[in-house]
Amino acid sequence: MNKQGQSRGKPFQKGNSIGKETRWKKGQSGNPNGRRNAYSDLIREFSFQKVNDKERREIILHKLFQLAERGDLRAIQFIVERMEGKALDRQERVNKSEPIQVMVIQED
Repeated sequence: MNKQGQSRGKPFQKGNSIGKETRWKKGQSGNPNGRRNAYSDLIREFSFQKVNDKERREIILHKLFQLAERGDLRAIQFIVERMEGKALDRQERVNKSEPIQVMVIQED
């Protein structure tokens, strides 16, 4: 090993000490000042504002349930998916090792 703690010809060998002081510590975020989702933050903040003694999110939920009660399938689906989770899309797969039969139909 040389002065910097790395083996000759193997700078990325396990245990080298190059850059040890600048490496992320366990549990530390790699990008703490990274891009945030500003729209989600604004919508969340806006939804908690009060309008006539009710929060906007309460008003929206009330309208959503009104639509569902009138038979709006998209509103019903939205509510059910939020309560129960989305339905799994299941596909049946059949793996048969039987030979494929080809039928020849002759026309006279």
